[in-house]
Amino acid sequence: MAAPARPREWRTVSRPSTRVAHDAPIRSDFRVIVRHSAMGPGLRAPLELPRKPRPAAARWLDSASMGIQISPSLLSADFANLAAAADAVPSADWLHVDVMDYHFVPNLTIGQPVVESLAKVARQPLDVHLMIDEPDRWALDYVEAGAKSVTFHVEAARAPVRLARELRSAGARAGLGLNPATPIEPYEDLLPELDMILVMTVEPGFGGQSFLDMCLPKVRRARQLIDKHGGDLWLQVDGGVSAETIGRCAEAGADVFVAGSAVFGADNPDAVVTQLRASVEGG
Repeated sequence: MAAPARPREWRTVSRPSTRVAHDAPIRSDFRVIVRHSAMGPGLRAPLELPRKPRPAAARWLDSASMGIQISPSLLSADFANLAAAADAVPSADWLHVDVMDYHFVPNLTIGQPVVESLAKVARQPLDVHLMIDEPDRWALDYVEAGAKSVTFHVEAARAPVRLARELRSAGARAGLGLNPATPIEPYEDLLPELDMILVMTVEPGFGGQSFLDMCLPKVRRARQLIDKHGGDLWLQVDGGVSAETIGRCAEAGADVFVAGSAVFGADNPDAVVTQLRASVEGG
C-alpha cells in the first residue's frame, strides 16, 4: 500500500526581505511564513521591489576600473576536488560555477550545497551561472550560499527585472545570460537593472566546445548598447575562450572572460590565467 502523502503544513523560517509571502512587510530582517507541501517550498509572491543600492559589503564588486577579468570555469575542473581546483588559480578574479539542472540544458552538475562549501574555502568570489529552469524561484538560494554574482538566463526567467532587483537587494551582482541564438536588442531597456551581460559563445550545457565566431557580432552590439547607456555594466563571454580566441572577444568589447578547458586542462592552470590576461592587456 502506498505511503500516505505528507500533509501540508505551515512553517516559520528566517529569510531576507526579498523572500516574502503575500502581504508580508518589507524590512531588513523579519520572519515570514513560507508554505511547504509534498511538492516542496512554495513560490514567492510576485512582489515588485524598488531599485536600491546594494549593501556596503558588496560595493567592492561595483568598481568599473577592474579592467580585464578572468573567471575560470570549474565545470572543467576535477569535481572530486573542487577546493584544490580553486586553489590552483590564485591569479583569477572570479571562480565561475556552472549550475545545470538537466532541464534547461542536457547536463546535471552541482547545486546550492556545493556552492556553499566552495564559498567557505575559495579565495576568489563565486560567479554563479544558472543554467536552470525557474531561476526566479532558486536564484536567491545561491546568494544565501555565498555567490557574489549570479547570472540567470533570459530564456528561462519569468520576471527578469524583478529577479535582478531581488539579487541586487540581496547584495549580489545580477547578470543576464543570452544563448547564441538570443539577440541582445530586445533587452536594451533591462540594462539599467543589471550588472553584467553574459553572451554565450557556445551552446550551453557542456565544456570543451569550439568557439562560435557567429556570436562576435552580438558581443559588439552588446558593447555598443552598454556604452550608449553608460554605467558600470560588465560584458562577459563564456564558451571556447582560449589563448586563440580571447583576443577576438576583447576586440569585440568583452571584458570578463570565462575559460574552462583552456585553464583546467593545462598542467599549470594559473599560468594560463596569467597568459590569458596578458594576451588581452598586451603584457
